[in-house]
Amino acid sequence: MSYVWTYEKLGRFTYNLLSNEQIKPFLLEHIMAEWRTDAVEHPEQIWTREWMAALPRMRFDLEILQVTDVQPRADLMAFETEEENFYEDLVERAIERETSFDRGVSTEPILVNRNGCELMDGYTRYLVFTRQGQDFTYAYVGTVE
Repeated sequence: MSYVWTYEKLGRFTYNLLSNEQIKPFLLEHIMAEWRTDAVEHPEQIWTREWMAALPRMRFDLEILQVTDVQPRADLMAFETEEENFYEDLVERAIERETSFDRGVSTEPILVNRNGCELMDGYTRYLVFTRQGQDFTYAYVGTVE
């Protein structure tokens, strides 16, 4: 599928946005593929399977949300093994992403489940937004139908 992006500035960041009609096909093509890989590589991470089950049943709208309303998953933020510490790795990725944003690179909206305002995708972007004091963010908000 060919996607048509528009670009809008919100606060300090420029977002590349899809129309409501294109959000779900894009997420099913790109985010679902990423999650499938994650599910194979990290079968112990239950949130990935939960999100994979929910995504196809969701209807999506592009919305502007208060960053403070978005709720990252506590079990994901606290995930740690001998080889990996999710939060520490996230902080490193956020530093790299901030450099890109400072150079003017645009970003995609975060992906949020309307039920509980749970952050499903975009943890690095979310952390950058909070570190930069961004009050609002564009989000693809999914509602289970």
